[in-house]
Amino acid sequence: MNFWEYIKKQANHLFFWEKTPVMEKQIFNATLVIVFIFISSLALFNLLIGNAILLGLSLFVISELLICFHLLRKKNQYKWAYYIFGLSIYPILAIAFYYNDGIQGPTFYILLLSHFVILSISNHGGFIFWTLVNGTAFIILFYLGLFHEDWIPKIYTNKDMVFVDHSLTYLASMAGITFLVATLKNFYRSQKNKVKEKTNELIQLNRSLSKTSAQKDKIITIISHDLKNPLQSIMQTLELMKNGDLPPDEVEFLHEELLKITSRTYNMMENILDWSSFELKNNAIRVKEIDLKSLFEDTTEIFKVIAKQKQISIVLAYKKNPLVKIETDRLLLIYRNLVQNAIKFTPSGGTISIEINSSGKLVRISIQDNGVGISEERLKKIFEQDIKSTYGTEQEKGTGMGLHLCFQNAHKLGGQIEVKSLEGNGSVFILTIPNGLS
Repeated sequence: MNFWEYIKKQANHLFFWEKTPVMEKQIFNATLVIVFIFISSLALFNLLIGNAILLGLSLFVISELLICFHLLRKKNQYKWAYYIFGLSIYPILAIAFYYNDGIQGPTFYILLLSHFVILSISNHGGFIFWTLVNGTAFIILFYLGLFHEDWIPKIYTNKDMVFVDHSLTYLASMAGITFLVATLKNFYRSQKNKVKEKTNELIQLNRSLSKTSAQKDKIITIISHDLKNPLQSIMQTLELMKNGDLPPDEVEFLHEELLKITSRTYNMMENILDWSSFELKNNAIRVKEIDLKSLFEDTTEIFKVIAKQKQISIVLAYKKNPLVKIETDRLLLIYRNLVQNAIKFTPSGGTISIEINSSGKLVRISIQDNGVGISEERLKKIFEQDIKSTYGTEQEKGTGMGLHLCFQNAHKLGGQIEVKSLEGNGSVFILTIPNGLS
């Protein structure tokens, strides 16, 4: 930073008080600086013309301004500075009027500027008071200067002095008003920018809240979608046991199956809730390295029990058991939805074939059923966010969100989903994803 940049920075710091958001304090601060410069120039002028009284008065005003500036900026005592400034102006102007040729001098320019300054730093309650004070001061001084001209000593010795004094005072007053208006506009612009920033922050916050709300709705849908079928299976098993028509060996078998499905459903619920928490909090991506057989095992066993209740068989073939390094929660979400859909739209006695394979860096998961299939019209927008209830072969109710969530999460994993279907002849969904291994 060079010398002139430093001077500019310091001058700007004196003129604009960055730490306060209060407009009146900002204007008062600027006013004190402006009046200080103005009075300093008057002091210099009075020194040059040899007016010792006005020079002394100017120096007194300068010291008073410094006190007000100290109270305002250093002590943050705005009211004390305000009252000292406002109540001392008119006695000082009266003395200046007397010792500066009365109405022949430029005192009334300063009187008008003073009123503008005080109004700028006053609240609305002080407007009438200070207007009455200023108007009264003007009338009294003008009356004395006009009807008792002989009371006032003559300072001007020639017209040149009158011209210079009036010109300098007028220009200084005009500059003061200009600077005050500039301060007002600068403060307005500053506050407008702050409001704009706050508005943008609120817009971003609103978007974030909307996104969080949408995520919450999705998660609620996922939880209800993924847990409903296992719980229904548990309920149906319990109802069979309650009826008491089963032989002891079958009851024992159902006990074991019930324990398995309940345990696996509980684990699945924990995984879903855990993942949901991370989704809502936008936490870091959770990646695990695992083989797909270990990852899908519990979930597949739950679906086999559910499918068995519809007399549907699930055939799972691992052409390869690929190792993946991936967001397992997302992958399981896709897998659960695709298998549940296959069970839902496959009639009693049907078959669902799941094939796991890999080639190079890609993993391929195929889920094929011989169910009702999908119409051409529906197939065109199969992955769109069209939340409409759909009904399976035994009137199982769904939300319509499952395939849309699968499509979204496949893309988040860097993969894609293809679907081939013929109405009445079943469907095949093929998920292709990178294995994530370097």
